[in-house]
Parts: sequence; structure tokens; C-alpha cells
Amino acid sequence: MQELIEKFLNRTISKSERKQLKKWVLANNDNLQIFKSEIKKRSENNLYHHFDESEAFQLFLASIDERKSKKIAVNRMLKYAAIVIGVLTVGILLTQFIGEPTEATIVQTEQQDSDALEQITITLADGSQQVITQDGSTQLLDKNGRAIAQKQDQGLDFSNTSESVSSNLVFNEIYVPYGQTFKLTLSDGTKVWLNAGTSLRFPQFLNTSTQNRVVYLNGEAYFDVAKDKDRPFIVNAENLDIEVLGTQFNVSAYKSDGEIATTLVEGSVSVYENSNPDTKVLLSPSYQASFVKENGSITRNKVDTRIYTGWMENLLIIDNLSFAQILDKLERSHNVSIINNATHLEGEIFNGEFENESINSILGTIASSTPFTYTIENNVITISK
Repeated sequence: MQELIEKFLNRTISKSERKQLKKWVLANNDNLQIFKSEIKKRSENNLYHHFDESEAFQLFLASIDERKSKKIAVNRMLKYAAIVIGVLTVGILLTQFIGEPTEATIVQTEQQDSDALEQITITLADGSQQVITQDGSTQLLDKNGRAIAQKQDQGLDFSNTSESVSSNLVFNEIYVPYGQTFKLTLSDGTKVWLNAGTSLRFPQFLNTSTQNRVVYLNGEAYFDVAKDKDRPFIVNAENLDIEVLGTQFNVSAYKSDGEIATTLVEGSVSVYENSNPDTKVLLSPSYQASFVKENGSITRNKVDTRIYTGWMENLLIIDNLSFAQILDKLERSHNVSIINNATHLEGEIFNGEFENESINSILGTIASSTPFTYTIENNVITISK
């Protein structure tokens, strides 16, 4: 298992390998202690600049919250079922697996061992890494004690960053783990909402000498770009660039997905393969550009933008999604690992809408229209026929 642990720590582990590692870790206490020891060693020797200790914490944090359900309709293609879910009152299942915290983690007392502490980390341009917590402080400081951002409720604001802090183009990188969302205000006033499992690399100061404003996205984010007719704003997502002057749009660009989807809400954007800028696709509001990674093709279609921006309001809108696609979304939004042994369901298509629903409520609703069983143990969900 050492190879899988190394892959996990280096963020190169695949979805199937991550499930395999998690099952091994949870098999017995000896395995758990080995894993904890490796986590601790990695966090102590600061040789791996891209290691995110918060990700280790979140991926092994069970946080399943049952809330009061609403009336949900799930429509299966060729088979319709309207399900009314009653009130479910179940306590929070919380289990923490990571060992003793370092200075960069949230300080915990013995009474907090079962708390679902959420860790979002940022690696600053000076190389320091910090966990974003609501610890009472109002500013984000660099390693020299200089304020570079203001803390907000579930967010950071860099818009008051002084040019004297850095005259060069230097980058920060923030990572939002599964189960969480976060908001950034960049130094030019651009607002960015980050979805679960997302990292964004962005300039600490978007100074006027920079020809373009460029950020690098892995995951999903909604952008409300500050207008600047002289300096385009470019979102780089793997092989794709999304270029705007000032507008609102959503980009879904998870590395594990086969497509990169750009959905325009307001204004206009151009989408193109960065290796071939001449093949630009222009979007107008309510249109989406889908870039297929396998063959590099880009298609343009009119869509209901609410389907692709609902995550900002804790909405899960299922619109002609396969069972496999739904499970991928649930893993990200609810910070769980799902093992699907009912493989015959993977291609089934569903429609429905869930507002702030628990994982148990969502799966229970779908199972009511398309029978399957599932178990939840230590944050791992196993689906059976």
C-alpha cells in the first residue's frame, strides 16, 4: 500500500485507487496508524510544496448530515416516479482519522474529536501554506506578517491588496476540499465562487503592467469578472482557455471528467484550445461550450443556466444525467466515496432536483424509483443490486 499512499499524498491517485486505499486504511487499526504516520511525516518535512494536508483530512472525514427533506420528484427515462420524502431526523455521523494537528491545522480539544472541521488551504506566493479558519482574525497574513487579504464569511478578499506588496506577477493557490465551497474576491474586484474539490491558481496582484489577467482552474468555479477593456481575463483549464473582458460564467473542468463545460450567464466569452487560438467559439448568454478532451472538439448549445449554477445555492439539479455522473457529483458535494456494485444502473438516465439534501435522502429518493440497496460505513457508500 505504500505506493498508493505516496500517490495519495502527491495528489496523483486515481478514483479507483483512492477507494482501494480507503478500504485498506479502514480495515484495521494497524493500517490506520501506518497511514497516520505517513501523513504526519509528510506534514513535518516541508519538502513537498504541493502537499495539501487539508485534503488528507477531508478525504478521511465522515460528515453525513441528515436534514429535513422536501418533496422531490425523480423522473427516470421510460419510468416515472414521484416520491414524497418525510422528515428524517438522524444525528450527524462524524469520524476523524487524521492524527495530531500541526500549527497549520485547526487546533482541537478532546471534546472536538467528533467535530466536522472544514479545512480550506492556501499556498501563498511566498511559499507559506495556511489553513483558512474562522479563528477570529480578520486578515490573511504572509510569512512576514503583512496583510494581503481580508477574511470574510467563507471567503477571502484580495481587492485591497497594495501594489507595494508585490510589484512582480506572483501567484497564490487555494484548494477547496470535497464537501465545501468558497468565495474569493481577486485584487481587480473579480469575484470567484469555488465548488468542492477545486483548486485555483491566481495572481496575488493583478497589476496594470500585466497584459492579460490569467488564472488557472482545476475543478469548478463561477466567475463574475470585473470589466477592463484593455486587459482580457483568461481562465485556463487544462487545454482550454476562456477569455472575457467582463462577464458572468461557470466553468466545470475537473480532471476526472471527459469534458470541460463553459456556461455563460451574462455578457460574452470566447472559448478556444490554447494550442489553437484561431478556433474560437463565441458564446452569448444561456449558451454552453463543451470541450471534449479526447478529440478536442467544441460544441455550442443553448442550456438552462440554472442547472449549471445551482451548486452555488446548495442545489443539485439532475438534468438527463447518468447514474454514474450523479455518483461523481455526490462524491464531490458530500465528501464521500461511493462503490457502485450495481453496474447495470450506470447508464440509466435521471432527472430531478434536490435542495440542501443529505446523501442518504438523495440516494433513498433515487432508490425509490429505481430499486437498489446501499450501506454507509465510515464515509464509504456501497451500492448493491
